Amino acid sequence: MKLSFAGLRAHCPALPDDPEAVRLLLDDAGIEVKGVSQSGDDTVIAVELLANRGDHRCYAGVALELAARLDGRVVQPPVAGVTVSSSDAGAADPRVAGAVTGSGCLSYTLTPLRVIDDTAELPASVRRILALEGGLTGSAIVDASNAVSLELGQPTHAFDADLVKGAVQVRPSLPGEVAWLLGEDELRELPPGTLVIADDVKVLAIAGVIGCEESRVTGRTTRVLLESAVFDPVEVRKAASALGVQTSASQRFERGGDPTAVLAGVGRLVRLLEEAGAAEVTGPSTVLREWPGPLPRVQIDFEDLDDFLGVRLAPQEAVDRLARYGVTHVGDGLFEVPGHRIWDLVEDQDLYEEVARGIGYDALPTTLPAGSIGAARPAAEEGAWLAGEVLVAHGFYEVFTDGFYNRELLRQLGVEPGSALDEHVATANAADRRYALLKNNCLAQAVEAVSINVRYRTTDVRLFELATVFVPDADAKNGVCTEKGVLWAIAAGSLLPDTWSDDHRQQDFFSLKGIAEEIAHQLGRHLTVTVLDEKHPLSPFLHPYRSASLCLDGRQAGVLGEVHPAVVKRFGIRDVRPIYLELARSELLAAQISPRPTLEDSPPIDRMLDFVLPKGVRSTDVEQVLRAAAPARLRGLDVVDVFTDPAQFGEGARSITYKLLLAVEPTPTSEELNAEIKVMIDAVAASLGERGVRLR
Repeated sequence: MKLSFAGLRAHCPALPDDPEAVRLLLDDAGIEVKGVSQSGDDTVIAVELLANRGDHRCYAGVALELAARLDGRVVQPPVAGVTVSSSDAGAADPRVAGAVTGSGCLSYTLTPLRVIDDTAELPASVRRILALEGGLTGSAIVDASNAVSLELGQPTHAFDADLVKGAVQVRPSLPGEVAWLLGEDELRELPPGTLVIADDVKVLAIAGVIGCEESRVTGRTTRVLLESAVFDPVEVRKAASALGVQTSASQRFERGGDPTAVLAGVGRLVRLLEEAGAAEVTGPSTVLREWPGPLPRVQIDFEDLDDFLGVRLAPQEAVDRLARYGVTHVGDGLFEVPGHRIWDLVEDQDLYEEVARGIGYDALPTTLPAGSIGAARPAAEEGAWLAGEVLVAHGFYEVFTDGFYNRELLRQLGVEPGSALDEHVATANAADRRYALLKNNCLAQAVEAVSINVRYRTTDVRLFELATVFVPDADAKNGVCTEKGVLWAIAAGSLLPDTWSDDHRQQDFFSLKGIAEEIAHQLGRHLTVTVLDEKHPLSPFLHPYRSASLCLDGRQAGVLGEVHPAVVKRFGIRDVRPIYLELARSELLAAQISPRPTLEDSPPIDRMLDFVLPKGVRSTDVEQVLRAAAPARLRGLDVVDVFTDPAQFGEGARSITYKLLLAVEPTPTSEELNAEIKVMIDAVAASLGERGVRLR
C-alpha cells in the first residue's frame, strides 16, 4: 500500500516532519516500510501490511497505530449526519425494503442518493490518495466510494437504482445461478451457496468481492443505492477463491471488517458527495441487518502482563496504553475490544502484545532464557547439526528458501497433473502469486538456485538447507497437511577447487554419496544404497540410472541422484549436471552411544567370499542375507572387489568379493569356522539361488 504523508498527517497531526522518523515509527509498529519517495510536494511511503490486520488497510487504522506511540490523538475526517430506519419500518423505496438471510452478512445498510453531477471533482486531498492507489475513475460516486475505503477502511458499493428490479436481497446463491462480474465479457456460473446481493431478477454483486455489470454506475445513472456492509471473512475468502477474483474490497473483508462502522462509512461518503455537488441523499439509510454485538471482552492478569513484558508496569499505565488503541477498561482487568479489532484481539496475550508495541519493543529489556553452560543439543537437533557441519566442511553454503512457490516453478520441474507432487496446500487469494502454494518438495527450489547461479556465471555451486515441506493430508492433526523436515543439498560444477593440476573432475553421484556416507559415519549409523523406487515422488525428476534410495540402519531416509536432463534443460542450465541429496530430518538421529567393546587379545581373521550376481540382483541383497546368517563373531562385512567379464559370467553379471572380519575369541577350530561360513553360503544359495546367484 502507498501512503501519502500529507494524508497520514491529516489523521495524525502529531507525526514528526522527518519522513525517516515516521519510517522508524511504522517499523516499530510492525508495518514494514518498503520505500520512501517524493511525489511533487508530498512524500509517498510504500508499506507492507500485516496479513491479519485488516484495520491497517486504511489511513485511519495506520494513524491509530502511530498516534498510540505519540500523543494518542487521531483526527477522523468529517462526516454527514445520517438518518436511519429499519427495513421493518416501511421504506418509501421498495428496493431498500429487502431481506438478509444466512449468517454470512454481519451488518448491511442501503442509502438512496440522487446523482447531481457525477463528473464533479472531489477535494484535492482525496484525489491524491486515490491517485497513489490507481483508484481515480472520473466518476465522483465510484471515486468517493473508493476514498472512504482508503480513509476509514469501510468498503462501500454503489448500485444504479434504476437497474435494480424489486427488493434487494442478501442471500446464498442458488444452484446454476449466474452473474456478470465487472470487467468480464460473459456470464459466470456461481458455486452454490456463494453469498450474493441480488434483486428479484439477477445477481447485483458477489458479497464483499466484486460488483456486476448489470447494476454498475455509469454516466447515465441518475439514482443510486449505496451499500455499506460487513461480511464474514471466511465467506468472502471462499467466494474470492472459488471465482479466482481479488479486489481491494475482498482483501479488506477477508481480514475482518468493523461491523460497527457501516454507518460511519455512509456518513463520510455522503459528506464527500454533497460537498463536491455530486449527489444528495433522498431518504434514510435502511438497516437490513444490524450487528447484534456485543463487543468481545478479554480478561487479563496485570502480574502476568509484567512477566510477559519483563518489566514492572503500573496497572493504570497498561490501561492508558490500551486505551490509545481503542481498547476500553471495563474494570478489574476486563477489557472491551473495539469493533475494528474483534478479529485479532481474542485472548490475554493479544492485549499483552499491544501494550508491548505501545511501549516499543526496543524499549523493553532483553532477557535470555535460563540455561546451563555446555548444555547438550536435543537429540532431534544434534543430528541435523552434525550433518550441516559435514556439508560446510565440504564447501557447501547454507541457504534459506521460501516455504511457498508457484505453479510456474512446478511447470519447469515437469510436474504432471495428478502426479504425486501435483497436490498442494494452496494459499487463498495470495497477494503475490509467487506465494500461491505451500511447497511439498525442495527439489524445485534447489534446481532453481543452481539455475540462478549459472545465469550469473557461477557454475561451481554447493548449497544446502534445513527446510520444511507441507504434504497435503486430510488426516493430519490440523486437518490440512503434514509438515516434514528435510535436509537437502545440491552440488554442481567442479569437484575440487581450481589448481595448476589438470584434475577437472565434476561433481557426480559418487561425490555426494561419499558425503552421505560421512554424515552417516558422524551419526554412528550404517548407510546402505538401494535402487530408487519408481513410485517415489522425486523419481521422475532424477536420472533413472544415476539415482538411488538411501537407508540408515535399514530405514528409508532419503534420496540421492543426478537431476534429470529434461529438468536441467527446462531450467536453462548448461555445462553442469546438478546432483541432489535429500535426507529426512526425522532420520538424522545420532546412534545411541553403546558401551565400548572389550578389547580382544587377538586381531580378527578375515575370509573372502566371491559370488556371481546376474543382472538385476543388487549387491546389498547378498549383503543382507550374509549378515542375517552370520555368527555372533562377525565384526565386519564389506565389498572389496567387483569384476565383470561378459564372456565368463554373462552380459550384465558381476563377480563381487565380500570381505568378512571374524573375531577369534572364543577361539574356534577350523572346522567350526568353516561350518559358520558354510551356513552363510547356504543362506545365500537358499534365498538368491533361484535368481542366479552362485558362489564363484
